[in-house]
Amino acid sequence: MTLPASLVLRTTLVVLRSALPATIAALLAPTPTALAIPSGSSSSSPGLSIHPPSIRLADPTDRQQVAVTATFADGSTRDVTAEARVELRSEGVARVSSSGVVEPGTGGIDRLIARFGEASAEVPVEVVSSTPPRAISYRQDVVAVLSKAGCNMGPCHGNLTGKGGFKLSLRGDDPGLDLLRMTRDAFGRRVNTADPDSSLLLLKPIGLVPHEGGRRFGPDDPEAEILRSWIAGGGRDDLGTVPELVSLSIFPPERVNASPSLAQQLVVTATFADGSTRDVTRLAAFDVDDPTEVEVSPSGLVRREAPGQSVVSARYLGQQAVSRLAFLPDRPGFVWDGPEPLTPFDRAVFDQLQTLTIHASPPAPDHVFLRRAYLDCIGVLPTPDEARSFLEDTDPDKRARLVDRLLGRPEFADFWALKWADLLRNEEKTMGPKGVWAFHRWLRDRIAADVPLTELAEQLLTGSGSSWANPPASFYRTNRDPETCAESFGQIFLGVRLQCARCHNHPFDVWTQDDYYGLAAAFANIDRKEVNNSRRDRLNSHEINGDVIIHLDGRPRMRQPVSGERLAPTAPGGVPLAVGPDLDARAALARWLTESDRQFARNMANRAWFHLMGRGVVEPVDDFRATNPPSNPELLDALTATFEAGGNRLKPLVRAIMTSRVYALDSSPRPTNRDDEANFARARVKLLPAEVLLDAIGSALGRPADLDGVPPGTRAVALAGANTGPEFLDAFGKPDRLLTCECERSESTTLGQAFQLINGDVVRAILEAPDNRIGRLLASGTPDDAILDELYLAALCRLPSPEERSGALAHLSAHDDPRLAWEDIAWAIVNSKEFLLRR
Repeated sequence: MTLPASLVLRTTLVVLRSALPATIAALLAPTPTALAIPSGSSSSSPGLSIHPPSIRLADPTDRQQVAVTATFADGSTRDVTAEARVELRSEGVARVSSSGVVEPGTGGIDRLIARFGEASAEVPVEVVSSTPPRAISYRQDVVAVLSKAGCNMGPCHGNLTGKGGFKLSLRGDDPGLDLLRMTRDAFGRRVNTADPDSSLLLLKPIGLVPHEGGRRFGPDDPEAEILRSWIAGGGRDDLGTVPELVSLSIFPPERVNASPSLAQQLVVTATFADGSTRDVTRLAAFDVDDPTEVEVSPSGLVRREAPGQSVVSARYLGQQAVSRLAFLPDRPGFVWDGPEPLTPFDRAVFDQLQTLTIHASPPAPDHVFLRRAYLDCIGVLPTPDEARSFLEDTDPDKRARLVDRLLGRPEFADFWALKWADLLRNEEKTMGPKGVWAFHRWLRDRIAADVPLTELAEQLLTGSGSSWANPPASFYRTNRDPETCAESFGQIFLGVRLQCARCHNHPFDVWTQDDYYGLAAAFANIDRKEVNNSRRDRLNSHEINGDVIIHLDGRPRMRQPVSGERLAPTAPGGVPLAVGPDLDARAALARWLTESDRQFARNMANRAWFHLMGRGVVEPVDDFRATNPPSNPELLDALTATFEAGGNRLKPLVRAIMTSRVYALDSSPRPTNRDDEANFARARVKLLPAEVLLDAIGSALGRPADLDGVPPGTRAVALAGANTGPEFLDAFGKPDRLLTCECERSESTTLGQAFQLINGDVVRAILEAPDNRIGRLLASGTPDDAILDELYLAALCRLPSPEERSGALAHLSAHDDPRLAWEDIAWAIVNSKEFLLRR
């Protein structure tokens, strides 16, 4: 940090800133579909494979999309479906389009051949022509077409009130009701079986009749033909005559496409209850997580817009499957030069980085690691003596020993209790002043004792009685109805967002309304009795100043809102919960959470990684779902296994993460990882949390901030409630604790933050306090060089550079008042990016 020539005005710019007959058995027998790569072959002589490994078309309406993959001598792969020459060995049995779609012909046995360069591969093809044609299915085809075209989505007819007088169930959740609305409403004009081509259900999406949603497909497209054929066949339901969908799969589930790959063909396969499978690529609806990196066509062809990683999801009849794709940039001669892995986390991260041709940043220097470890683990800065001792220590194991010391300090409990207090919404209006401190002390004591987080979760879920005498019962002060309890349970303990399933089946996950209300039934007979509640705001029914007694009223009353059926308590996924004579299902739910399902462990492991690394393996951390897979599944598995092996306790997991090579990487970017956000190739730079920043300013300047209503010397991190502390904390993102979400703590930069730093009351009071670090050092006659060293060690955990030293001493010599000059220098240090950011 080079100090400016003049610091008198104290102005600065703060920049704050992832079984067939024997005669044909030989022809149809499984054969290797990938060619062996000869020794010494180059990337110009790839091996080829075709998916699927065999093709069977059992109906004239069946189609099979194929995908052709080239594997090169260096082990890299890329999709070459669009580049390969795909053909059938003979004519007539089947046909194959230029895009790799196989259609039935006259029937019989054949082989499909793909050629790319000098390589080739082939797979057997069987076309069954003896069976009668399959009628277009309402349940399997028509509903899928309406979903793919977006007709039953929220912005269109799936809206709560419909569109243009026509309403469909959201994403086809209720096909029976949709059929009635299509065939009986509007005087039968939507579906005209006597004249299918005049049906509004067909005319509007093909654009021949004005349609607010615009043209959804062409008159000759497969979607139009499906609707036309279904209407011509009578427009009937086929419930009970077609097998139900059991599962959906996508090929490839994950793929790293080497440069110069520009596309990836997806193949989506449905498996039904009778064991049959069907290619539904042309019926699936596709979505991408980042449209700036890839786009996907209706036929499942993913085109690269920019190098990077993307998640493509395919949806068919309420089931979803995802493909994790990476398109690599052109990096010829890439050589991995990262540190040797020390932990399973390192191996998972470094293996993925090598695959993606991303370099890891070098290890962080000692002073950066020291400052990071203190701030991440206990939320405070080291003292100058602690910093000097660590920097002078030559023991190669000093970083691991430092982590062990930090885990044993009382500040660890303060800091991690703050994180749990945010998540559990420990705030004054719902908890009351006394309840806030009681709940905070309980959380802090639990974390200090390093109790298993399974035990902490069980105590929260089963808490009863006085919330003052038994603080975990305060969970039910903030969660006051069964639905809110269910949503908070999912978000806090499972890391899943169930809110959508309150009104309809979750559009992006497996959760149904039955799942939602079955879980809510576990909390349905909880009642609350308020004691001596004298509200200051009589209009705010959420305010509770007195105690709350949590008890059971013995009257289960949860019903499914659509069917009206009374629901028994179930865990997510419909797992029945054993309920005792008192009808309390919470203990059974706690046992399921901690004994029967690893999602709790996955969630807790992901949250710990998020807090220490700045980003979760699943991001956002409370949004585990099929369509939001982990950026590194092997890493999440390793974290989960470590958490469970440590007895589901926090400290062993924190230690394992902080002693990994990945945690110790520097934040300085390299050319290949400059744009990487999701793969942990370098340490994440982020603004210090509000409470940590305020404490850090006080620590650097040797005087804690004055906080109203608490004993002198109390750190901001140790404050119990959401509304305690100066305006400084609000400016830097301290949450109001109104949401059960990590996202409520803001990391945004604002003009108000600059005002607080430049000339705010809190910073100025600390800076000008006579007994702060500057005052004490000046009073003791400490030389200027030593004072400067002390300030730098206290704030930045390092000594000043020669340029910084000469600039500071020059400023001192040019100033008449040493005290004011030192205040200028100290002010500049705490306003620097190096101080304000965690690196």
